[in-house]
Amino acid sequence: MPDAPLAPRTAETLTAMARALYPHDSLDDGFYRRVVDIVAADADAAQQALLVDGVAALDAATGRAFVDLEEKEKLAAVQAVEGSPFFEAMRAATARHLYDDRALWARFGYEGASSHLGGYVERGFDDIDWISEADAEAGR
Repeated sequence: MPDAPLAPRTAETLTAMARALYPHDSLDDGFYRRVVDIVAADADAAQQALLVDGVAALDAATGRAFVDLEEKEKLAAVQAVEGSPFFEAMRAATARHLYDDRALWARFGYEGASSHLGGYVERGFDDIDWISEADAEAGR
């Protein structure tokens, strides 16, 4: 359980970072904010400090508030902290919690597990009508 909730500015910056890491134009910020809410709920005092310090590093990368940057500048700021424990924590958490969100699966074309339906073999996993029969036989 966290010692205290994240400050609104920290949460807003982490939401913008999550979008910069895994951008999807079709998603509104609410999905990225859910990731941040999960991260915050799971964070102990040391992890919260890592998040706060990481937000400061993002802001320092350009000398401006990360949330006020253009997309190219956000990417540069994220690249400036790439490889840091903060970056790795946010990268992993965003990938896990964003793509594990069942409300998003249909938007990404994922139908979910298929074992209860007999697997993918009989469900069209190899329907590739955009490759001609001749190309398929030739291995192209």
